[in-house]
Amino acid sequence: RALEFSEIQVQGATELCTVGKKPSVGKVDLQEQKIFNIEELAELCTRIEETCVGFAKFNFFQIVDATDNFSERRILGFGGFGTVYKGQLPNGLMIAIKRLDEHATIFDFDSELQLAKLQHANLIRLLGWCIHGKERILVYEFMQNSSLDHYISDRTKGQLLDWSKRFKIITGLTEGLVYLHKGSMSCLVHRDLKPHNILLDYNMSPKITDFGSARTLSSDIAEGCTSRVVGTRVVTKLQSMHLEEFTRRRQMCSALVFWFW
Repeated sequence: RALEFSEIQVQGATELCTVGKKPSVGKVDLQEQKIFNIEELAELCTRIEETCVGFAKFNFFQIVDATDNFSERRILGFGGFGTVYKGQLPNGLMIAIKRLDEHATIFDFDSELQLAKLQHANLIRLLGWCIHGKERILVYEFMQNSSLDHYISDRTKGQLLDWSKRFKIITGLTEGLVYLHKGSMSCLVHRDLKPHNILLDYNMSPKITDFGSARTLSSDIAEGCTSRVVGTRVVTKLQSMHLEEFTRRRQMCSALVFWFW
């Protein structure tokens, strides 16, 4: 299936790049597709790599070395459709590596690739990719302070978040969402926004992560429909009040759940 690439201007981004907007119309919906077309996926990653600064291909054996052969001691958590490992490159750079599991679809991988096209201070940076045999791997910047849920669910750690830090997290999260919704010609709806998917850097600045369930809307469309409900519990409940309909407003509403923890 041929992929159409068009150049769009991303407002507020640190870089501009030519990106794959969407697959050409066909009978197979990426959202329902369960089998990876490895060649097509590698071609998509290569094209994005050629046009987006900071996005690169990683050697599989480099990934193996960085994670001590995917050691359990390196596991940071379990993100959407895969396991996330902590890795260290030979130059000392710490990275987060998502190893997609066998249940991940091409839709899930393609949704995550959108991060390479959009760059914002409050979005996690996608550094690169690796496809080796049946292995499908994405490499991200590493966040030193883990995810927000580790703080709001722990009384001891929660005390580290005074009002100034909480306000900083709220502000950064809001700016990230506004950028996703209005920062480009397309509106990107996350659909699984929750404390677990908000990472904190060394300065406690928030980074929205895990875009495997994200969907794109045209900038002039206020709402859309999806053929499957995604997300977790209360997030899904808020984003899917009317069956599978989702809107920008409900995306913001889901964020309110943990804005005032």
